[in-house]
Amino acid sequence: MEREAELRQAIHTLTDYILELAPEVCIRAESVIYEDEHGNLEVFPPLTWDEEQCMDLQEKIGEHVSDLHVETGFLILVYVVTPLQQAVEAQQELAKVKQKVKCIEKTLAEAAALGLLKAEAPQPELVAV
Repeated sequence: MEREAELRQAIHTLTDYILELAPEVCIRAESVIYEDEHGNLEVFPPLTWDEEQCMDLQEKIGEHVSDLHVETGFLILVYVVTPLQQAVEAQQELAKVKQKVKCIEKTLAEAAALGLLKAEAPQPELVAV
């Protein structure tokens, strides 16, 4: 259990380092961790960043990750997601959500037609004051 605490601390320290370099980024820990890895982070810079800024950040993080690996034995991979990649990912996610909504609407329509749904109570209107 002590090793897990050390790993959490290493990830926290790495996250702090990244935020010192670029306070405007968002960092997300990935749930998928492969065999030889101990952690996997994705860094999302603002969409206004260019490719060079992303590569510069990736290089600085990579050097720090290498040092961290030597010092602790933890292999924590960090990937800087470029603005173009973020936009493509957002489009793909939106397409998935739209498909899911379409399936939900179909299910609800069928359930209503079969009389499986209870009548919903009218929702009170919110009034701005």
